[in-house]
Amino acid sequence: MWSFRWFRHFYIFAGPASSIVLCLIFYRYFCNGNLPKVVLLLLDALLGPSRKPLVSAEDVILTILVCNIHYWKRAYEVCYVNVFSDQKIHISHYLIGFVHYIGVFLCIIGESEGFVQGSLPKSVSLHKLTVLKISCALILLWSSYMQFKSNVILANLRKNKQGTVISYDHKISHDGLFKYISGPLQLTEIIVYIMLSAILWQASTFHYITLWVLSNQIETAFLTHQWYHKTFKNYPKERKILIPFIW
Repeated sequence: MWSFRWFRHFYIFAGPASSIVLCLIFYRYFCNGNLPKVVLLLLDALLGPSRKPLVSAEDVILTILVCNIHYWKRAYEVCYVNVFSDQKIHISHYLIGFVHYIGVFLCIIGESEGFVQGSLPKSVSLHKLTVLKISCALILLWSSYMQFKSNVILANLRKNKQGTVISYDHKISHDGLFKYISGPLQLTEIIVYIMLSAILWQASTFHYITLWVLSNQIETAFLTHQWYHKTFKNYPKERKILIPFIW
């Protein structure tokens, strides 16, 4: 069992990795750069040689831009905001975290124009982005911000007014989204990936990532809600699990 603090390694990896993918995308689309054959071979090996360029250049650019903001924000949170307890995670969970983020980046570019053997990127114009896709990106960023606020609320429960950590105990929060649900962190993460799927709607692989996130975040929220009710006798009975006022 490894320290729960190792959770931050996921985003220390995901932040820089998202920026590397961003540079690769910009090099391909705006500098007309040729991708190293090893990149195409790797994508073929992991996603199959029958890949098709289903996602437009504009959509993949929008996706990787919001991913950069979200993952770097998460990296900041786990390094400078979260106050982790001394709980442990299993090595299998640790490895799955890295597999998840590697899969995210592979699925983003694996079916994009210019990243499939024999496909050439068309002229790129961000004016081609639809109002719907831009709205999805804005909802994603709002959800990411609400996730940040929720993490700040949780961290402050373990600090005094001077910002010094004084406890690692779990406490009940009554602020922000916690007034309505037990799992605001899970709800906001679900919204992030649903919006990514909406932007990448034409893709055939990324939606499996979203389904994976939905399943594990719903389970986490449910177990968290049960744990709070068992641990705290005064836990608000009106507080829902994941969807305010509904469930």
